[in-house]
Amino acid sequence: MRRDLPPRPNLEHLKKQAKDLLDAHHRGEAEALARIRAAVPSFAKMSDEALARAPFALHDAQSAIAREYGLKSWNELREAVAAKAAEGPLPEELLRTLMGQALPEDVKTALQDAWARRAEAVAGSEGPDALPLVAMRNAVLMPRALTPIHVGRASSAAAVLAALSRTPPTLAVFAQRAADTEDVSAASLHPVGCECFVYARIPADEGRTWVILEGVRWIALASLESAPAGYLIARVTNVPIEAGDAGEVAALAASLRARARTVASTLPHAERAIAALDALQDPGALADLVMVNLPATVAEKARYAAEPSLVARLRTVDALLEAQIVARSTGAG
Repeated sequence: MRRDLPPRPNLEHLKKQAKDLLDAHHRGEAEALARIRAAVPSFAKMSDEALARAPFALHDAQSAIAREYGLKSWNELREAVAAKAAEGPLPEELLRTLMGQALPEDVKTALQDAWARRAEAVAGSEGPDALPLVAMRNAVLMPRALTPIHVGRASSAAAVLAALSRTPPTLAVFAQRAADTEDVSAASLHPVGCECFVYARIPADEGRTWVILEGVRWIALASLESAPAGYLIARVTNVPIEAGDAGEVAALAASLRARARTVASTLPHAERAIAALDALQDPGALADLVMVNLPATVAEKARYAAEPSLVARLRTVDALLEAQIVARSTGAG
């Protein structure tokens, strides 16, 4: 039985479909057995009697549901649900909260365009070792985060122009240790930052510029040098993350995902937020997504960025998220 995903699929409903199919198999229902036989090749030649006796677990039921929707696995189905949830424009409420304020119309338009094009910023294990630098006074950018920033410093504005002349148009973004620093040096920056893809540059009033960025990969700062065009060039290296014990990573990621889903369920457009969480199976990507959205300080986020252990990163984000949930429940945050 070939089915099409609805325009707004819900992963929880699909999980329930799998659980219902599992229960129907356990009861030996003929219709369920026929569906399983039609969907899953390994059961295709079994009689009703043999199939009813065969081991059939939840992951088998999920595989059957995925195949009924024309996909090869439950992971592919989860990704398809997330892609459906991300289709269409960003809701106005999300646009407004990206910067904690209403965005200008031309910035919203550029952000919507970047949202539609975001697959262009493809992360890789390696990238250029020299990138134009933008120093952020009060933010830490992270891989996979799509965000508008407001650029006022002349050297940063020149760096954006330099990035847009490159293929791909990427630059280095590092957070300052002190927000009031004007003369940027390597010592004035946190040591780990993010290579970012530049989607758009939108001139604003008073010589400032809006820039739409998406994080591509973590990078470490090796040195800075001056470019003739008036911007700084960051010499960077890739940041390897130590995976650690697979069982511990899986347990920590499961805990973090559960807490993050709890928080996401309280947000406007909760379905879209939960779909984005469920689509991320890589524990490091999950930790980055949650961390970039937490109301943590620049120093806390910079410490997270500099942490080389995936286990430690997951523990850090999980603890911060737990504290946020407790604060909300007690009315302290």
